[in-house]
Amino acid sequence: MTAGESEPVVYVNGTFAPKSEAKISVFDQGLIFGDGVFETLVAVNGYLFMLHEHMDRLFRSAKAVRISVPKTEEELGGLIVETVRRNNLRDAYVKVIVTRGVGSKPLLGRGDVPTPTLVIFAVPPVSVVSEEKLKNGAKIVSSTIKRTHPDSLDPRIKSLNYLPNMLIRMEAIQAGADEAISYGFDGFVSEGGAENIWIVKDGFLMTPSHGVLEGITRAAVAEIGMKLGHKVLFANIGKYDVYQADEVFLCSTAGGIIPVTEVDSRRVGDGSPGPITKAVDEQYREMLRNGIHGTPIY
Repeated sequence: MTAGESEPVVYVNGTFAPKSEAKISVFDQGLIFGDGVFETLVAVNGYLFMLHEHMDRLFRSAKAVRISVPKTEEELGGLIVETVRRNNLRDAYVKVIVTRGVGSKPLLGRGDVPTPTLVIFAVPPVSVVSEEKLKNGAKIVSSTIKRTHPDSLDPRIKSLNYLPNMLIRMEAIQAGADEAISYGFDGFVSEGGAENIWIVKDGFLMTPSHGVLEGITRAAVAEIGMKLGHKVLFANIGKYDVYQADEVFLCSTAGGIIPVTEVDSRRVGDGSPGPITKAVDEQYREMLRNGIHGTPIY
């Protein structure tokens, strides 16, 4: 931390504390079992984007894994706003984590955890890929790794079990790419390491219909696509479809709209970000800047 730079403030279980003092137990089930759920949000120009949609998804995830969030949606939304405010940020990367908490014994699934753990932090924006790649396009490869089978953990649950995602992204980086595409057990395209994927073909915008996280940015892209006059389809997408696409892009809260110009050593379109991708990106950035679907922080 440089001179004059204040230490980030973190919310942990009812208390706002400096980052160096913000702690949870080593016996927390979120740490020892990955037993928890989370949400990632962004703030842009003093607005938290789609706060209510993120809160709704968090509570749905928590319900699915039988964790009781220790706040109402309204209370939690207020705490998120307050966390960003206390860090004096207008643009931020925000994380909300709810774990099952600390049990009387470090045992799996005993059902004796009385109080879930709640953590919220806000830091300056982070980027999945470089600004150069956001402008000129990213390179992606097909992953050999599959996510957890949906019969075991539904992908609509945004859980702390992100080890497959980590391995997918590490595999991509080792291959000299920026990100990877993963495939479901049915062989269809699912997601990137931590992004939804879209392809453009003959003016149609298409994204996988199932086996994926129901992304908040994915929903925003669908809204923008329809506003721009394109038909938006939620459908099964195969590897062949990706190879034949006119345009490909990824989207996520942290990454925004990431144009893809190469897939498995195959050039996408003319090798530069396509016009529809650019239009979606422009509209998305404008949506963030102008506070559309935004909650004011100050």
